[in-house]
Amino acid sequence: MSTAKTVPRSGADWIGYNLKITQHRLRQRLDAELARLGITAPQNAVLLAVAGNPRISNAELARAAFVTPQTMQGILVNLERGGLITRSPHPEHGRVIMTELTKAGQKAVAEGAKAADVVERQMLSTLSTEEAQLLCQLLKRCAAALGDEPSGG
Repeated sequence: MSTAKTVPRSGADWIGYNLKITQHRLRQRLDAELARLGITAPQNAVLLAVAGNPRISNAELARAAFVTPQTMQGILVNLERGGLITRSPHPEHGRVIMTELTKAGQKAVAEGAKAADVVERQMLSTLSTEEAQLLCQLLKRCAAALGDEPSGG
């Protein structure tokens, strides 16, 4: 029988801790790049989501930008005031609001995607192409393993 005590790991040894540090630094760099364009990371996420699906709901936009529905409403108001989107009632479904990109919004999507690409390239600069692909696959598997529901045990 072993009497060895389990020594707690330091934060630096936890994958989750390192993932959070990476996410935090990624967000800081992305915010800095996007600030040059006059938009925030959540605004960029919304613009990208609208570009991909003009009929996307506000709830889906909130999930895409990792914000609450209440926060999403403020983001949409600011994007509309900034001339990047227009919102109008759906012609067939009165309660549904359609969000569409303006010409300025389309330009912001293209520039925001370039900014995100610059930051991602910097983040992956010390990895080989194969390592970057593996990292992406592993992160997807980790996210899938956690799912949306807390585990029961």
